[in-house]
Amino acid sequence: MKTQTLLKTIFGTAFIALLLSVVSCDVANSSSALVGHWLHESGSTDKKPEDMELLKDGTGVCDGVTISWKVEDKRFIIQSSSLGMISDYEVSGARLTLSTNGEKSTYVNVNKDYLQKGSFTDSRDKKKYGTIKIGTQTWMSENLNYEAGGKCYGNDPANCAKYGRLYDWKTALSVCPSGWHLPSDAEWETLVDFAGGDKVAGKKFKARSGWDSNNGKSGNGTDIYGFSALPGGYAYSSGSFYNVGYSGSWWSATEYNASIAYFRNMGYGYADVYASYFDKSDLYSVRCVQD
Repeated sequence: MKTQTLLKTIFGTAFIALLLSVVSCDVANSSSALVGHWLHESGSTDKKPEDMELLKDGTGVCDGVTISWKVEDKRFIIQSSSLGMISDYEVSGARLTLSTNGEKSTYVNVNKDYLQKGSFTDSRDKKKYGTIKIGTQTWMSENLNYEAGGKCYGNDPANCAKYGRLYDWKTALSVCPSGWHLPSDAEWETLVDFAGGDKVAGKKFKARSGWDSNNGKSGNGTDIYGFSALPGGYAYSSGSFYNVGYSGSWWSATEYNASIAYFRNMGYGYADVYASYFDKSDLYSVRCVQD
């Protein structure tokens, strides 16, 4: 339910304009603290806006609707011809917390330089990869694309450049460069737990573009941690390829048994990071983590 619908339901249409002129947000932050591009940390599961961009000139966009906003006498006012929002707020660094009727929602300012980004050059082939520190771990922020076995999706080199290569499990175990390794299932779990658990982490890890839509709803994520997961699909050893644009699957280094190993999956139609296990001969993406 969009915010304007919620307001109309509670107060009635005629009352919204009057209410918006006096909406109060009791906080000492200046208007400059609110400037930026705010993304809902859990993908707006609580009826709050998912995407708010507040500009210095007092204009902005909220879930695709053009708005005006200001801070006046420590009061936050946001309005448009059709949109209104009533919330106490608090800004702390790169995070914004909105409180409505005791329910809190957290946003991350993607314009803030809080992400610990870096880069790494693979000495084997001189390819350069982005890196990102998430919690206590440092991950590559893109899939590995090292020509040591594996395949490009559809045998198309352009897909290797975009999604990285797909590897069977045995190759994946040793394909990461020196100083990096294929993450264990426990290391994947640490990452997912840091982002709030498997039910919401996928939305936060998926890239903000590149995912197909599902029944008219965007499959993209918020990418608030800079993990930038893309839907590289998967392949069978027989040579058939599936699900590029729809899902991404990443190996772990942990075996289930002699023929099966654990992996993680994200899809265009859900916010989860799905954990399962499958045949080691299948070809999945590899995301390396630093030693």
